[in-house]
Amino acid sequence: MTQEYQINTDWKRLADQIAIPNQRVLVLGASDTGKTTFCRYLIDAARTAALKVALVDADIGQSQIGPPTTVGMKLYESADAANTHPTENKNLETDSTPSENKKENSKIGLDSSADAIYFVGTISPPRNLLPILTGTRLMVDAAVDAGADFIIIDTTGYVHDGAAVMLKQQKIELICPNHIVGIGRSKELERIIGSYHNLNILTIHYLLPHKLVRTKSNEARKRNRKTKFNVYFEESEIQEIPFEQIKGARTPFFNGRMANEKELEILSGLTVNEVVHAEWGQRTVSLIARRKLTQDATIKLKDYLSLNYVASEITTYFEQRLVGMIDGSGATVAVGIIENVDFEKKNLLIRCKTGITSEIKVLQFGNYKLDHKV
Repeated sequence: MTQEYQINTDWKRLADQIAIPNQRVLVLGASDTGKTTFCRYLIDAARTAALKVALVDADIGQSQIGPPTTVGMKLYESADAANTHPTENKNLETDSTPSENKKENSKIGLDSSADAIYFVGTISPPRNLLPILTGTRLMVDAAVDAGADFIIIDTTGYVHDGAAVMLKQQKIELICPNHIVGIGRSKELERIIGSYHNLNILTIHYLLPHKLVRTKSNEARKRNRKTKFNVYFEESEIQEIPFEQIKGARTPFFNGRMANEKELEILSGLTVNEVVHAEWGQRTVSLIARRKLTQDATIKLKDYLSLNYVASEITTYFEQRLVGMIDGSGATVAVGIIENVDFEKKNLLIRCKTGITSEIKVLQFGNYKLDHKV
């Protein structure tokens, strides 16, 4: 699991200064500046300093902790604790002597497993700022609840436009870091960080990008996401979840009264389209049809039935869509893929890890659809 990387003296100097108990460190910078590698080094340094470390990975497009589309949190025991109880630490090798363990465990590797995740449902921050902020804050809270005394927050490379500035500033105010580490030329990050320089509640540090960092192409990023998804779903199976078991979030479906066969016939006649599923709300209807509804059909439906709102999708709306699978406590148990929908039996066929479907109470629908089979 351990992977080698090169550090520089600036990293060590900064880690010696900030790797102390009860600190939160937010790492900012554009893409391909070495943020994630620096986070790995900071984890190593904090563990060596006998701290229980948590990494919150908010880089939803190039996730290291949890699958892409999520904010993930992972705990790392201090090096001393891992050596005292080597068989209890799932992140580290355990088949050597304590002295060998201490040397070997001075470095950790990042993998796709997580101790907690929050499903954002997209790989792109623009137009998805609120769930990213919510997820980051909830995962920091999860780290605190788990007893972490040193928390590192990695972020996306989205830093340049106005929405990016707003996202990062709101993130700073939500998670209240003790330190901000900006990786890149200071002028590039000044729009984000500048207003915080005069505050005595946090300290701002700047690092230059690592000299060995190489720019990744869009294709390389896409391949990395595919690999991460394949790893996450490699032990999954397709399982059934009845419509009646769940409620839908971030979707117009699975919240209203399901239309009966006669009502589906009426809706099909009014829209001149085969409506395979529909749900009634308060003067609203949400329906799934074989073909996209025309504007005229939507207007006719609203007028004839005196509706305030009509939501319509076609049957492919569900296929290969990622969903967050939420249990009764509101926690995200897993991410799933909707493989198919049986509208006659009223079942969702979802690929997910086994043994969890009976726990699921809510499906959070994401905007992201997988473009390959796993």
